[in-house]
Amino acid sequence: MTPFPITPYPPIERHGVIGDRRTAALVAADGALDWLCLPDYDGAPVFGALLDAGRGGAWRLGPAAVALGEQRYLDDSAALVTTWALTGGTLELTDAMARPGDDRPPGDEGHRVVLRRLRCTHGAAACALAIRPRDDFVRPAAIAPAPGGLALTVGDRALGLWASCPLTMDEDGASAAFHLREGEEAWAVLALGEPPAAWTVDRAQAALDAAAAYWRAWLRQLTYTGPRGERVRRSALAVHLLSYAPAGSLVAAPTTSLPERIGGDRNYDYRFAWVRDASLSMAILALLGDTGTARRYMDWLAGLDSSTDAPLQVAYRIGGGTDLTQRERPDLAGYRASRPVRVGNHAFSQRQLDSLGYLADCALVYLEQGGVWRDEYWALVRRVADYTAANWARPDSGIWELPGEQQHYVSSKVMSWVALERAVRIAERTDHEAETAGWRAALGAIHAEVLARGWSDQLGAFRQRYGADTLDAAALLIPVMGFLPADDARVLATADRVAASLTVDGLVHRFVAGETPGQGDLPLGAFEGAFLPCHFWLATTYAMAGRADDAEALLARAEATLGAVGLFAEEIDARSGAFLGNYPLLFAQVEYVRAVLELAKARPLDKARLMVGMLGQRVGRALGRGQGDE
Repeated sequence: MTPFPITPYPPIERHGVIGDRRTAALVAADGALDWLCLPDYDGAPVFGALLDAGRGGAWRLGPAAVALGEQRYLDDSAALVTTWALTGGTLELTDAMARPGDDRPPGDEGHRVVLRRLRCTHGAAACALAIRPRDDFVRPAAIAPAPGGLALTVGDRALGLWASCPLTMDEDGASAAFHLREGEEAWAVLALGEPPAAWTVDRAQAALDAAAAYWRAWLRQLTYTGPRGERVRRSALAVHLLSYAPAGSLVAAPTTSLPERIGGDRNYDYRFAWVRDASLSMAILALLGDTGTARRYMDWLAGLDSSTDAPLQVAYRIGGGTDLTQRERPDLAGYRASRPVRVGNHAFSQRQLDSLGYLADCALVYLEQGGVWRDEYWALVRRVADYTAANWARPDSGIWELPGEQQHYVSSKVMSWVALERAVRIAERTDHEAETAGWRAALGAIHAEVLARGWSDQLGAFRQRYGADTLDAAALLIPVMGFLPADDARVLATADRVAASLTVDGLVHRFVAGETPGQGDLPLGAFEGAFLPCHFWLATTYAMAGRADDAEALLARAEATLGAVGLFAEEIDARSGAFLGNYPLLFAQVEYVRAVLELAKARPLDKARLMVGMLGQRVGRALGRGQGDE
């Protein structure tokens, strides 16, 4: 096998993401598309060099000599631009996926189209295209000439490759070598379910323009008018990009097995829909003005089955399937030798009581923002509340999905309280208050127990779990979710203890591994990276407590790790600044937006701007019943 001309295992943060709300591709800054699953997020990879540079396959388009460029997104869109400033000229690669809308014409839903345009904007440059598809890392594509380009058979998937430059078939794929001068461009399109003859330069340009127009139109419905507007829009767009249009669900991340520690084994598959992550995302989108997407998510949830005793299991396949059985791929090298690579996720069968609290919170936000309410939504909320009232006192696996014996995690008790408190408030708004007596009794019992057993005098903070003086940043959910006010002395003591004990170089970690069963004994910052949702919880807590400067410092610290692409991974190595974990992470993007919103409320001028925007949103809904609601 001839060596493939790509950068092996480029830094996670040196990637941008493109998608069509059915699947997504990672494009490295050297122009290599090194991750793409087809037909959907959880399908088998066609390009997987991100996890095995030798066997995974990739598709590079860019300068002839492999080099990392600079990446950004095109205006308010999900079209990714990679630029190389070379000795003799400047090249600009634009990548996007076609047709990201909710609805497609009959017969078109199974199509997936990657659009690539390489343009010389100054001088001249030698350029190259090299493509090597693989079926799930193992089997090379069968390649044959076809009218207009090449036909690629990758397992049971038929793809067409069209390019505006001549392609040469080789033993592993296809390639092209060409020159571009200022003003010239080359196009390439890879399409699942479409022959290469279907494509021309004009059609490819029209598809790229239409995709960019879709993203811009979607963003225009958002009503946020506060600070950090560009970053908030980028986070919102990332959330929308990670949705699964055919069902209304959202994927936690489009990747699997990107490591929480380089060389470590904390490598998991996030290509599924977690009820927690998706609910948070829908609540944030509703707050920003998009209740239509939240309605589609509520419709999806209301029709789900569960393979557990809970009304909803922790995570689902993006189409609603309940089986996420986990297996390992010992044949794969892993990102920078981080093994094993995993497919599937064991968390789906766990009991995580906190998950249902996020759902109830999302439902309340959706309702308060003027979303259309349906009887089936109430039926789901009622099942969630009934289950929570009957089971909150049981141990569970907790928000971190830790292995081993289940525990009485404080954050799980808090989120059980949230599930019931939000259900009561929804009942009051929808004429179901008569059904809430049992939930109100459980609310009081949970609150009293957490205050009695969740607080540790020795720790000077709320603990991770009953009976152990272990600090966990998940205790910050107490103020974030309204269990106690943020200016409560115990809350502030906990926040300051997290800042003092779980922070490395200004970035917040989850917990100290050696104090948590089954998590090893590596020191803080060596076991795993700083966990960004926790970092943003601390910023949110400080903002809610009126400590705006502290919140601002935390947000600025996290933003300093971002490039122009503006996407967050799961974690950051505080020592090097490198991204860790799956990317981009839905959970991190939405908790960033929550922190920004809370900080805006904490500052009078920003709060005034925010309130004006929200008022305009509500007036618009009163006049037009909310764009996209029906």
